[in-house]
Amino acid sequence: MDAALAATASQWAAEANSAVFIQLVSGETVEGVLRALDTDLSQDADEEDEDEEEEGGADVIQFHPTFTYPIYGEHERVFGYKGLRISLSYAAGSLATYFDVKYQKRIDQMETSLPVQLRADDVDTPMRKVLSSAALCATKAEFAKRVARDTHEFRPLGRKVHEYTRESEESGEGVVYEIYESDFVGGEFREYHRRMQTLVLFYIEGAQFIDDSDDRWRVFTVFERLVIGGMASYTLVGFCTMYQFFSWPDRKRPRISQFLVLPPFQGQGHGSELYRYIYQAVLHNAEYADLTVEDPSEAFDDMRDRNDMRYLIQQGAFADLDIPVSPAVL
Repeated sequence: MDAALAATASQWAAEANSAVFIQLVSGETVEGVLRALDTDLSQDADEEDEDEEEEGGADVIQFHPTFTYPIYGEHERVFGYKGLRISLSYAAGSLATYFDVKYQKRIDQMETSLPVQLRADDVDTPMRKVLSSAALCATKAEFAKRVARDTHEFRPLGRKVHEYTRESEESGEGVVYEIYESDFVGGEFREYHRRMQTLVLFYIEGAQFIDDSDDRWRVFTVFERLVIGGMASYTLVGFCTMYQFFSWPDRKRPRISQFLVLPPFQGQGHGSELYRYIYQAVLHNAEYADLTVEDPSEAFDDMRDRNDMRYLIQQGAFADLDIPVSPAVL
């Protein structure tokens, strides 16, 4: 490649992981949501990674993906833009979606003296392929209306099976979190899962979409429940998919497949709370033979080991042993 051409090309390459911004949006009014979105469009997720309080009670939680290679290729680079911003905005609870691409300059729209015409990568089509078309809003105004409505009207799907509290770092008050169990027998949750499943591509290495026509899947979702304008409002925190294999002669062997807590909620004990609930549910269900995990990450292994050790200590498994590690560190 000609040196001048190579130098020009390198100036127009962007890291896809930094260019993609994922947002969880909630708000009481359309105007407040629009103002909050416009404000966050001008800020980097590394600078603002917390809720943004705006007039009208709108919040935007903004963060980057860990992986983008399932969408933009193994090198996770996008060519042909300067000032590229790929925004993937979700209504915090319902996951109604707005996808938008903005940039300052595009290489094939610039005059050049180079002997060849360079073309910008298509950043729109690959992303839309992994999104739920039923959830996509055509305009920012339509999305703002959905957010304002869903902030008060959306309720988690499935059967509520557990709730717990965590102390808010900001207010010091207890915040309630709820766990729901769902399956694909009904079409309503199938559509919700199609909105949710895109997130596994961003945070679980090697993740693939599961077959939602198979009724042996169970999905556990975790939601934060806040009170906004005197009414309950829900934000997705994380989820787990679990497949029920056959165990001879007449039982089931559940296997955890995908386990994800979204980045803004990581390090707060939500993964442990969800894992402990699933473990106890399996333990007390006579249909289940045991609980396995499909290709766990190191982070999941660490979380699981700590919780299994806590359980063994609580059951007195080490009552007659001197363990080298204090239970306090577990």
